[in-house]
Amino acid sequence: MIKPLHTHIARAGLSLSLLCTACEKEIGMDYRTTQPHYVAEVSLTPTKVTARISTTQDVTSKTYTDTGVRGATVTVYITGQADVVDTLSYRGNGIYECNYWGMAGYEYNVDVCIDGQHYTSASTMHKPPVMNSFRFVWRDVLTESFLFADLRLQDVPDEISYYFAHLYRNGIGYRWAVINDKPNPGAELQQLFSCCTRRDIDRGATTSDVLHEGDNIRLEVRSIDKAAYDYLYSLQLMDNSGTNPIPNFSNGLLGYFSAYQSVRYETVFRLADVEQDK
Repeated sequence: MIKPLHTHIARAGLSLSLLCTACEKEIGMDYRTTQPHYVAEVSLTPTKVTARISTTQDVTSKTYTDTGVRGATVTVYITGQADVVDTLSYRGNGIYECNYWGMAGYEYNVDVCIDGQHYTSASTMHKPPVMNSFRFVWRDVLTESFLFADLRLQDVPDEISYYFAHLYRNGIGYRWAVINDKPNPGAELQQLFSCCTRRDIDRGATTSDVLHEGDNIRLEVRSIDKAAYDYLYSLQLMDNSGTNPIPNFSNGLLGYFSAYQSVRYETVFRLADVEQDK
């Protein structure tokens, strides 16, 4: 299961002071403390179902606390076969798992029961993605040279396809994106991840964006359904909209459920291997 990507907003009292040339003005922000909300992140692969059940933490909290929820009941079944249910076992730290046999073309349902309240979601598993290539390239924009990770996928013909790509650096999430095949259905799809500039690398910058010689790079690409795509796409817009992502579960439960197949690719970042994009 991927590390949580969301930061659900809990509003609390806050004000910002803006210092201008000739005046100082206080702008009030309407943040209010709220009760924690439950969050479920559930993934179903061809071999396993994994769920992480947690609660939100107030945005003003100065310390991190374990928000994993124990005592939930998580079940999964194929749509139309509710009489054949698999129940996930609790593993600790809010993690629930069970072995499973997921197959492309089937829609799966998950039911999360917390304190007697049921929350449900459905997701369809698609065929695994096909990765044509992955490389690092330089792209010149005006007087600056930018480093990009260039991913190429071969789209599945005759069906609408959605993908989630997550790039890790030294085991930590670095970049991610959701992709659909509307620009070029049935053909090759391209996703560029902006990394840093050549100047950043040359001067030995140490910010979290800069790649360094010898960094371990891992890429995971998932084929997902439209419901998971819509949730993750809305997650990308959170910084601009100031709201939580669109619901993926019933009854207001935060988080999402995704049945998917994936491919992975690993490499070591070497400056000498970076190509000049034409």
